[in-house]
Amino acid sequence: MDLNFQIGSKDNPKGHALLFFLNKDNKNEVWGTYMITLPIEVDITKYMPPFLMNNTNQMNPTEFNSFAFPPSPEYIGDIEQINELATQRDDDLIDGGEIDINDNANNMMKVNDILSNYLDLYNSKTKEEVYELNESVEKEDTNVNNLMYEFMNVNDRMGELSKLLSKLLFAMENSQENLIEECENDILTLSKYYPENHKINKIVEYTKNNKTSKIAELYFKRCLYLVKENYEKVQEYEKLIEESDNH
Repeated sequence: MDLNFQIGSKDNPKGHALLFFLNKDNKNEVWGTYMITLPIEVDITKYMPPFLMNNTNQMNPTEFNSFAFPPSPEYIGDIEQINELATQRDDDLIDGGEIDINDNANNMMKVNDILSNYLDLYNSKTKEEVYELNESVEKEDTNVNNLMYEFMNVNDRMGELSKLLSKLLFAMENSQENLIEECENDILTLSKYYPENHKINKIVEYTKNNKTSKIAELYFKRCLYLVKENYEKVQEYEKLIEESDNH
């Protein structure tokens, strides 16, 4: 169902709205109700007295996260009054169409359908905002790390790489997927400050495999000696890596 917003927008629902209907027998009469979506999820059963708990087995604890009151539209006045009221209160204003004011059962069903759709719109917007906020925080963190890594000297970068690899190992041992992803992203950012022949990707690849952690250590030491420009040691570790790969 497409909601007909007279004030507000389906792309940015406020979470509280006046819903109005026209009396089909007198279109100058406006009838309405007020819809609210709670910004906090509430398990209503926690606040019920014990003698009512046996009757709530089939109740969804989140059913009370949105509601319309009154449940069936009541007389408000005319269209100008409902517009003025919504503007004063900074509410969304939604046109529900025409109703038979004597058919309460059907009117309650209409209100519930519109409320359900309004809740879906609000939840979609909220999830999108949370996603955008997380993305923004991640970008900000990446920018901070970029700046930090840029001003590090080569020894500090190697120390940072060592810390991140230790953190990655800890995350893997404890199956912390979010931390694993965070470590990999930080190492990827740091690796931009190393020449490609330092093979940071190989260090990560072998670190993530418990069976090849010794090879990861060899690649790390190779990288360390490359940074120190000790090419004799670099060749020594390249030979050890080759021997380990052949086993």
